[in-house]
Amino acid sequence: MTTPTFLPSIDRALHGCLVAAVMVVAACTEPRTPQRTTVASPALEARLELSDSLPRAGSEITVRVLLRGDAAAKIASFTERLSYDTAGLRYVDEVALTDGATRVSNPAPGLIRSAGMHAGGFTNGVLAEYKFVVVDPAAVRRLSLVLDELHELNHTDASKSVHVAQNPAMRIP
Repeated sequence: MTTPTFLPSIDRALHGCLVAAVMVVAACTEPRTPQRTTVASPALEARLELSDSLPRAGSEITVRVLLRGDAAAKIASFTERLSYDTAGLRYVDEVALTDGATRVSNPAPGLIRSAGMHAGGFTNGVLAEYKFVVVDPAAVRRLSLVLDELHELNHTDASKSVHVAQNPAMRIP
């Protein structure tokens, strides 16, 4: 008795399907439980803190440039730029801080350039603080901070490792 010629092709097709099924099952190596990933918090964060996040037109607010994180107390010098909308905020003055640091600011319409140094580090994290009169309350959300230079006590450049928060935050007393 001879075997029909269609059986070897069925065997090959069945064999091919089994091989494909085994490959699909073997390829599914994803974990069945979700992996938890932790996002590392930056060692250094710069942010703007407002004395009032919902000011009224005509009121005065202070804007603080603040460093937070493990490396904040190790910062010995900085240069920064604070941009603001001149139609919404009117610059009044730099706030004199009593932490022993040396600071200098160069205010121009829409931009305040500041630099500072402290031989023992900015241990409280405050780099600078400014007073503004609010013309348009929405302008406080358009404040923008850029840190140009940031150096640690050991002269290490920390400007590459700092995260600058995009939105000003309310200062908690």
